Amino acid sequence: MSTTMREAERDIGRGFVPAVLLSVVLNPLNSATISVGLTVLLGALHATSAGITWIVSGYYLGSAVSQPIMGSLGDRLGYRRFVVAGFALVLLTAVLAPLSQDLWVFVGWRVVQAIGTSMVYPNAVGLVRRWRAQQLPIILGWIGMAAGMALAVGPALGGLLINRFGWQAVFWLNIPIAVAAGVLMMASVPADPEAHRQMSSQRTGDWGGSLLFAGAMVFLLLFSTRTAGFGTWGLLAVGLAMLAALILWERRQRQPVIPVAWFRDARFAAVALVTILSNLVMYLALYGVPVLLETRRHLSVSASGFMLLIFAGVLALASPLGGRMARGSLRRIPYAGSALVLVAGGVLLWMTDAHSLLLVGIALALMGLSFAVSNVVLQQLVLEMRLPGESGSASGLYSLMRYVGTMASSVVIAWAFRGEGHMGILYGGMVGAGLVSLLLAVGVPRRQPVSGEGVA
Repeated sequence: MSTTMREAERDIGRGFVPAVLLSVVLNPLNSATISVGLTVLLGALHATSAGITWIVSGYYLGSAVSQPIMGSLGDRLGYRRFVVAGFALVLLTAVLAPLSQDLWVFVGWRVVQAIGTSMVYPNAVGLVRRWRAQQLPIILGWIGMAAGMALAVGPALGGLLINRFGWQAVFWLNIPIAVAAGVLMMASVPADPEAHRQMSSQRTGDWGGSLLFAGAMVFLLLFSTRTAGFGTWGLLAVGLAMLAALILWERRQRQPVIPVAWFRDARFAAVALVTILSNLVMYLALYGVPVLLETRRHLSVSASGFMLLIFAGVLALASPLGGRMARGSLRRIPYAGSALVLVAGGVLLWMTDAHSLLLVGIALALMGLSFAVSNVVLQQLVLEMRLPGESGSASGLYSLMRYVGTMASSVVIAWAFRGEGHMGILYGGMVGAGLVSLLLAVGVPRRQPVSGEGVA
């Protein structure tokens, strides 16, 4: 470790890592706690069942669009500034969203909430790389553990709060978390460098790229969720056209909000594709298995939710293991192992076809173990392949690849459940995507030194 990095690590207070862990639970926690209160929300907001799609997809849309943009802005204007501003937005929505009397007002606040949590995550990772570069894989493992715990306890905690205090309580839950994380962050992390303050007054940002990216994501998400009344293939065509325009636009920008040039590196492109595929398999299981259990085995919603608790529990417990594995020089070995376990879980689900709860539980445990390792290894690789001053963009782009896998899973699930005899689409998607990700393990690069020095 260089002298500069040792001095930098001494400048950080002990509250830094707890602040980061509190920060990163905001996004998954707000996704998980509200999942059990959708019916209550529809009644309170006088909305039909179609409102569920907008409540859920609005949050995903805000997160998918915001994370790469906010990460890119954090690279230029300062990570600490954006993390603290994200906490402020989360607090604002925690106070104002519970006052909603209309579905669209509520969805609007959900989008704002997603923007706030998306300001926090990529820039918190940027701060970790700046101040704790040598511990990055370990802390990424802890981040995976914290996110897994949020997913595991979120539904139960959300149900408890809603039953006791009403649906507004899932927003009030953010207040102590955001306040504690904000106080710890401001007390333990020095202000952003002077270079960032100067850049904030000089640059206007890549607004054209931001608008094209947001538009492309809106149309692709509408296609994936089938929420619009006009032709769904038209939505796909418009989304792809805007995506092509985005690529052409960003290739001409000096500081693009979506760095499309990074994908010219075959290693980076391989890691991005693997990230999409692994998340596709994960969300095929998380979204598809409950429907199978409730239709084939006639399980209650709470019982099928308990089965998913197996996945989240293993993910939380095994993520620190992923952090230790990410420190090794041969990344393709732990990644290939995780991909092999992922394929095994998909094959087991296909074999049992929801007839054996024991085998379904084992398959979900295998998938949780796989994702605990692959998530940390892949994010570490993405960060290693970029400069320290690009950490926010890299982390935001990694999150975007995860959301692309999520969106793709909703399309596959819609095809699989359109009628009897189509379950092969679901299982084939799981196993096929897992096999491709296993084959791509040969493109996983060796470990590179992670520098925390620079303007980040």
